[in-house]
Amino acid sequence: MGKRQSFCRWLLYSVGFAFLISLTACPKVKVPKAVRSTIPGASGQTKLDVKVHISPTANRNNPVAVDLVLVSDKKLLKELMKMSARDWFQQKHQVQLDYPKETDLVAGSWEWVPGQAVKLDRLPVTVEIVGGLVFANYINEGPHRAAINPRKAILLTLGEDDLCVQLAKEITKPCPVSKNPVSNPVGKNDEK
Repeated sequence: MGKRQSFCRWLLYSVGFAFLISLTACPKVKVPKAVRSTIPGASGQTKLDVKVHISPTANRNNPVAVDLVLVSDKKLLKELMKMSARDWFQQKHQVQLDYPKETDLVAGSWEWVPGQAVKLDRLPVTVEIVGGLVFANYINEGPHRAAINPRKAILLTLGEDDLCVQLAKEITKPCPVSKNPVSNPVGKNDEK
């Protein structure tokens, strides 16, 4: 009887030990999303650095509303690229209702006066974000929209008649002067 009890005890310990080893020996363990979101740096989230310069004559001496939009749905991004700033500001609530999963859609919404000094905190960009846009609600006609790479620092300049967005590393280049503004994509070819 004593030998049988010690054999059963030995077998139980061996099975328990083998089970514990199997838990620690998994070569490819997928980290659950809940764990990724609680461990700093594991989520893939980055921060967007936005510097702002507002001309003393911006928007012909009128306040200008600005929305920075981050999008995770490629189809929605294409739709938004066709919108003017005026359309965006009129329809953004409906867009938010139509795309409820786009929780980061409006990453920032501000209204600034000409010549105002602005300092923004860095904006969080989740790993799901595929692109971004800046809309500026000018009083004159025009698209007043610019595509951005949300993983590259930008300089947003609000001029008299339009906005200009540049990569932060291109700040030494002047914004193009145009009386007939066209959306100016930033960072599209810099995603390498």
